Amino acid sequence: MTKIQTLVVSAALAIGMAAPASAGVNDPEVIIYRFPGVRDNGGANNTGIATSFHCTNFSGVPENIRFATRQFEGSLISNEVFFVLHLQTATVSTHETFAFGSEASLATGSVAQGTTAIAATSINIICTAMIVDAANVVPTGIALRGIRFNPVPGSQE
Repeated sequence: MTKIQTLVVSAALAIGMAAPASAGVNDPEVIIYRFPGVRDNGGANNTGIATSFHCTNFSGVPENIRFATRQFEGSLISNEVFFVLHLQTATVSTHETFAFGSEASLATGSVAQGTTAIAATSINIICTAMIVDAANVVPTGIALRGIRFNPVPGSQE
């Protein structure tokens, strides 16, 4: 092969194997998690039992994260989307808690054995969830096991 042919082939391979463009808020949403066992006693803010979700965006660009919460029998009770910057952690709860005072509220009302699906405009987001005593300043509660959909390639949760 001549030097010119080698350069052309190398350039074509480099273009064909380039990394995909970064995701962003205008990309389609994909489900990344489902958390069963969501609970809220329907109490006022900073009282009773609530479920809190923490999601961190490490995609490199701002993303949308959607939280869709359903009752035990499947009825949709909350469907909210939040804009999250790169490396920002969004904390949302079924209602406000003292432990996570800066969180956003899903305003679900009472949830019994519910489930929350988390979708985002990128898979490069990690989330955790826990049922908490909303009146306690110290986060006291039960961690929920999330089921991951569309994992980040090469990762393990």
